[in-house]
Amino acid sequence: MGEMLIAYIIWVACAMIFVAIGLYDICNADKGKVFGFYNMGPPPKAENLTDVVAYNRALGKLLIGAGVVFALIGLPLLFDSNVGIIVLVSMLGSVAWVIGMVLVYELGILKKYRKKR
Repeated sequence: MGEMLIAYIIWVACAMIFVAIGLYDICNADKGKVFGFYNMGPPPKAENLTDVVAYNRALGKLLIGAGVVFALIGLPLLFDSNVGIIVLVSMLGSVAWVIGMVLVYELGILKKYRKKR
């Protein structure tokens, strides 16, 4: 049980990074800078968005929600009955979590705040 508790604490620490970034995005939404979602590419340009402040706040809410969901996905790590299956459930949940985040960002946030051409 002790090892799995340590694993869950590390899992939650990773989830809190998402929450912290989301809070940063919300608190600094009105600074005029566009925050990005993807790590490897630049964020959308401000002139391509209808409302930069609302976009940043929506992105912050997404990241906060993602952090909370990520912490919940790791809850099976606290159960010590069958470690292999528990880790598999958490890992598969993480894959679904990433796909869900991308879908919400692309089909929700970007679609709503990107200027129509």
